[in-house]
Amino acid sequence: MRQANTFKRQKMLTKELIVFFSAMTPGFDIKIAVPIGLSMGLSLPTTLLFAIPGMTVPGAIALAVLGPLSTWVMKKSQRLNIFFTKLFDKTRKKHSKNFGKFGAIFLILFVAFPMPGSGSVGGAIVAFLFGVNYWKALFLISIGVGLAAILVSAGVESITSLFNFIF
Repeated sequence: MRQANTFKRQKMLTKELIVFFSAMTPGFDIKIAVPIGLSMGLSLPTTLLFAIPGMTVPGAIALAVLGPLSTWVMKKSQRLNIFFTKLFDKTRKKHSKNFGKFGAIFLILFVAFPMPGSGSVGGAIVAFLFGVNYWKALFLISIGVGLAAILVSAGVESITSLFNFIF
């Protein structure tokens, strides 16, 4: 009896890890993790409990790595130093006024809008380009991920209900 419970627990944990790691995949992230979790029989709260951190982790890693990586690349290559300096100066000069006013909302919506490239890593790149503080950026990205989870969940539940109604 005890072995059966252990096996059942391991199988359940495997499903949850599949949801967690599928949420980490670039381009698909939570858009694929929620349907996978629900199709494997996990409840919506359990699916979201593993999908949201799974999508947030790559953004947190990207936020932590982009600064030191760009500094290292700029030290190693004069051409890339010039390119990144111009890119950062131009981006911040051209958009800093609007980003100062609407940056938090923009970053949240950019991450929340479920399309390829607009997930937590894309949000981390945008936050890095505009020089947003790590913790503020991570907080805003997390809110965006939560909204994306709600949007995707609502879409999946709506489509499932529609198919159940029709068929």
